[in-house]
Amino acid sequence: MKVLFFKSVRAVIYNSKFVLLFWVFNASAALVLSVPVFHILLDNLEHSLVSDRLVYGFDYLWFVQFQNLYKLNIEQMPLNIYFVVGIYTLVQTFFLGGLISIFNNPKKNLYVDFFYGGVKYFYRFTKVLLVSLSFFMLAFKINDWLGDLITDAFINSENVMMEFILRSLRYILLVFFIGIVTIISDYSKVALAVRERRKVIREIYNTLIFLKNNFTKVFIIFLIVAVLGALGAVMYNLLEKEIPRTPFYFLAVSFVLQQMLIIFRLYIRMLFFSTEVNLYKDLSAEQIPVELVGEKI
Repeated sequence: MKVLFFKSVRAVIYNSKFVLLFWVFNASAALVLSVPVFHILLDNLEHSLVSDRLVYGFDYLWFVQFQNLYKLNIEQMPLNIYFVVGIYTLVQTFFLGGLISIFNNPKKNLYVDFFYGGVKYFYRFTKVLLVSLSFFMLAFKINDWLGDLITDAFINSENVMMEFILRSLRYILLVFFIGIVTIISDYSKVALAVRERRKVIREIYNTLIFLKNNFTKVFIIFLIVAVLGALGAVMYNLLEKEIPRTPFYFLAVSFVLQQMLIIFRLYIRMLFFSTEVNLYKDLSAEQIPVELVGEKI
């Protein structure tokens, strides 16, 4: 597993050129969402002395006035967010097809091969995406039901500690379920690409069997990569707290640090799929029996 992990890291570094594409797309999506907010903030604060106070801290009174003044604009924002998130998810699914394609065939890692893989697997991966989204919705619905059940069970109880423990377990269970669905979704996409299968539901079933037989190895690799991503976020939060808010030019340092975190997360995302492709190919490879023929003396 150690050799496989470092092999996956080398594959990610070797294909670092795709990080620029992912970063540009992420920046474009963020720009589409932030421009309307920037416009109304500029309209409200461009000629206001309140902007000077906001540099040093949050002004609740201004925020209430801002909400009332731009109520119509704010009400339209969720629809824009849903639209952009939908487009973002579909494009990421397209990119994922290209990413898995180049990890599956390391020698074919040109942009042409990347986009060809995206087109080739987009329809199949979208089917897997829809199935996984339905399970994510089910997970959150069950989480809500458990929350209501805990509330009803402790409505006349003063056992605060037990309620806290059960609510904590509820969220831990939710995170675990999301992780399991994510693993099944990822390996289903990997299996569809590596095995060149078209029947999505059957391949999801085959993936469940594969994960049942190799759950320990799959989960350990997934956990290692997830911990690396979490460590990057922790480091960012520690460094970001040390950056002063004033003078104004320190915001540029904060922005650069934030972009470094985004790029790091893109590398982690690539590492997830690199390890999954290599692990799936290694564990699902057919073993060919070899007959040893001894020489007679």
